[in-house]
Amino acid sequence: MSVASRDADVRLARNLSIVSATWGAAAAVVALALGIASGSLSTVGFAIDSAIDSAASVALVWRFHVERQDPDRANHVEHVADRVVGVVLIVSAVVLVIGAVRALIAEPEIHPLPAQTVLLIASLVVLPPLAIAKRRVASRLGSRALANDSLLTAAAAVLALVALLSNLAATQLGIWWADPIGAIAIALVLAREGLTAVREAARPE
Repeated sequence: MSVASRDADVRLARNLSIVSATWGAAAAVVALALGIASGSLSTVGFAIDSAIDSAASVALVWRFHVERQDPDRANHVEHVADRVVGVVLIVSAVVLVIGAVRALIAEPEIHPLPAQTVLLIASLVVLPPLAIAKRRVASRLGSRALANDSLLTAAAAVLALVALLSNLAATQLGIWWADPIGAIAIALVLAREGLTAVREAARPE
C-alpha cells in the first residue's frame, strides 16, 4: 500500500470511528430512556452496548489521529487500541449476560413505544453498512483494533434486531425468553473475540 493510499484509509477509518462514536452515544441515551419507559430490558441492553461501542470508537479516533500525526507510532497505538477494544468487548459480553440472566429470572412485561421501534429500525439501517465499511478498511490497514470495533458495531445491529423482534414476540406471541437467549449467544462471541484481542495485544510489538 502506498503512503498516499494508506493516509486516505487512515483518514477514512478516523471518520468512520467519529460517526460510530457519535451515533452510539446518541442511540445509547435515547434507547436507555425508551427502554426504561417501556420496560424492555433488550432495549436497555442495546443502549448499554451502544454506549460501549461509542467508547471503543473514541479509542479508535485517537488511534488513527495519532497515526496521521506521527506514523512512526502507528504500531504502538494499534496495540494500545487493540487492548482497549478487547477489554470493551469482554465488558460488553459480561453486561449482556447479566442483563439476560436478570431477564430470564424476572420475566419482564414489555410495552413497546412507537419511538422505540423507530430507533431500532433506524439502527438496523445505519449500523450494518457502518460495520461493513469498518471491516473493509480494517482489512486494508491490517488493523485488528478496527476489525474488533466493527464486530462491536455489528453486535449492536444484531441487538437492535433482537430487541425489535423480542418486543414483537413478547407482545404478540408471549415468547419473552427469546431475547435473553439471543443476547447470551452474542455475548459468547464478543467474549471470545475480546479475549483473543487482549492476548494479541499483549504480544511484544
